[in-house]
Amino acid sequence: MLTKNNKFSNPIIKDEIEILYESEEKLVFRTYLKPNGGQSGFHYHTKISETFKVIKGELNVIINKNEKKLKDKDQITIREFESHRFYNKSGKNVIFDVEITPAREMKKGLQLFYGLAKDGKVYRNNMPKNIFYLAIGVNMMDAYIPNTPIILQKISISTLLLISKVLGINKRIINKYCF
Repeated sequence: MLTKNNKFSNPIIKDEIEILYESEEKLVFRTYLKPNGGQSGFHYHTKISETFKVIKGELNVIINKNEKKLKDKDQITIREFESHRFYNKSGKNVIFDVEITPAREMKKGLQLFYGLAKDGKVYRNNMPKNIFYLAIGVNMMDAYIPNTPIILQKISISTLLLISKVLGINKRIINKYCF
């Protein structure tokens, strides 16, 4: 089922995404990534997998320190707990589809991070300047950073989420950015 406003962009990552399909089990979106665009930092997910399928161009993906260059019709699946990032160093636009399974709250997390980026409320690494917004977004996206114990990350995120709910931050930010 698709809703309105299924396209959004991020000036930091230099991409635009268009939601193609969404259900509880799966989220599929097309990504239009400009040259020198992409993620600056590594992350991993504990409950979702991602499949990248290149439609046109070249996409660089690093998974667990192994770099792959994907070209037209190539695809790769990133499993739970695999540290990864993607970027475009080809000098040309790249178009690729991303399939997230299960979808969980990934769309809302993307909307939040992309909205904050458009509003100038993130650092150059695309991380929100507000620690509560960061906790809300990474929780939605099931995203964690490598080389930091996951238990510390989960405790910190849970604590910040609880405080954000009590203060009403969670509801305000979701109402503003997640449509």
